[in-house]
Amino acid sequence: MVPLYILGILQRFGPQHGYQIKKIIAEQLADFTQIKLPTIYYHLEKLKAEGLLVATNEKPGNRPEKTIYSITDEGIKAFKNMLAGLLEFEYRPTFPSDAVFYFSEHLETADLLSHLTVYIEKLKKVIAVIKKHKQETLSFVPPEYKTIVIIIFSHHEHHYQAELAWAEETLNSLK
Repeated sequence: MVPLYILGILQRFGPQHGYQIKKIIAEQLADFTQIKLPTIYYHLEKLKAEGLLVATNEKPGNRPEKTIYSITDEGIKAFKNMLAGLLEFEYRPTFPSDAVFYFSEHLETADLLSHLTVYIEKLKKVIAVIKKHKQETLSFVPPEYKTIVIIIFSHHEHHYQAELAWAEETLNSLK
């Protein structure tokens, strides 16, 4: 997914250096992807080696030299192919925490209940942050992106709401 985001950002925003890409990810994509700066640089170099990006060096004034990345025609094709591949919607979540329940006979019930309670509170906070960030984002995005913003935030909010409902139901059934 990292190459998809990098290629898409460069296509949408034009040439960028690595930190600018990270900033765009942090400001606009952090609610639904977690990409770290070293990962970005790794993929930038890999995409450049594959001919999907070109890099030029710029030295703005007295500032340090920066490598600016631009998407190539091959990069645009690769981006479109990656995006088209994602149209084959599939939902197959895995939940590592299911192992907790599978082997729950090796846990103290009080510990399980305590951790579920903390998890429920975390989920409530995440849902509140998603709702707040959706409203903040809708206040500044251009009108042509509002529907897309609502779709993306709603997708995540629904998943967190479902997880919250499951966690509360599980907590109540274990009490």
